[in-house]
Amino acid sequence: MPGFTRWAAWLAALALLAGCGRGRWLPQGREMKNMALMRVMGADAGDRAEETAVTFSSGRRARGTDGEAEPPLVLSARRETAAAACAAIQAMGDSYVYYGHVDQLLLGEELALRGVFPILDHFRRDRDLGLGTQIWLMRGGRAEDALRAGGEEGTGERLAVLQTGGEMGTAGLSRTAGEVLTALLEDGSAWAPALSREEEALRECGYGVLKDGALAGWLTGPAARGLELAQGRSGGEPVQLEGAAVRLHSVALKCAPVLSGGKLTALRLELKLKGELADPGSAGDPDALEGALEEWAAECLAAAVTQLQRWNADCLSLARRCGAARPGQWEGISGQWEAAFPELELEIRCSAALHTQGG
Repeated sequence: MPGFTRWAAWLAALALLAGCGRGRWLPQGREMKNMALMRVMGADAGDRAEETAVTFSSGRRARGTDGEAEPPLVLSARRETAAAACAAIQAMGDSYVYYGHVDQLLLGEELALRGVFPILDHFRRDRDLGLGTQIWLMRGGRAEDALRAGGEEGTGERLAVLQTGGEMGTAGLSRTAGEVLTALLEDGSAWAPALSREEEALRECGYGVLKDGALAGWLTGPAARGLELAQGRSGGEPVQLEGAAVRLHSVALKCAPVLSGGKLTALRLELKLKGELADPGSAGDPDALEGALEEWAAECLAAAVTQLQRWNADCLSLARRCGAARPGQWEGISGQWEAAFPELELEIRCSAALHTQGG
């Protein structure tokens, strides 16, 4: 487990404060009709190693007093830093470009592979941006292409729908730039929701895992559901089991270290699930369905943690959870975590309870 040094603690605290204090005021002396309020920022790797490509997209823009609107304005620039690119964009277009309404950040895959710290640091420092912005990773594509394919409504509307769905439990998990930065500083790794372009629309496609600030790989399918379960969430889709649809509404994970001769040898994961049968008429044997749900959950959790072990990326904060569960033991073994984590045996136990709607 990476050491949480004083400078990291200070930076994480400052990052969160910066996210809470994001600018929402309008610049003095500016009229709304002369402004382009940007909603989404995209960041990509430039053609050269030291270059960053930045793209902004506004929402639909009002035109006059008759209520008509223009399509979103999309502007791009490539410079050595994100700050320089943002400054260059403000000199473009026919309106004053204002960044204080940016609430979505989309990162291209190549930039994520190079590293996300420069972009996150830019959001931490810029008074008009902020770490409360939602962050997304583009799998297999560029953020600029996604923003330019946003259509009449713009990419921001689609991202806002996905964000709301994640908060309500009807879609995958969403995350802020501040949460990602803090996780990177505390745990050395972090997860962020992934998107792909399918028929010009943005679709959820699991999660990207960042280690030491750079993209390590993707969690999809059962592994993505395993990450959601570990985070205490069910994800957006009901679980299909033996012809019955199960909607999860309570998920809880407990972690504990397993020692042998004073050495960390295994990781015990206990997952408890509660749910309901979405269609009581299709219900089979309750005990069999609960057993099938337990088996499904164990497979998903194992898929996620096993892949994280391959990357040695503890983006689920399993080390800190173990420390909270065994504080007396953890002080003496915490130094073993980083070297031991990839080889730890997994002891996964799941228990499920189901009931029918209205039952």
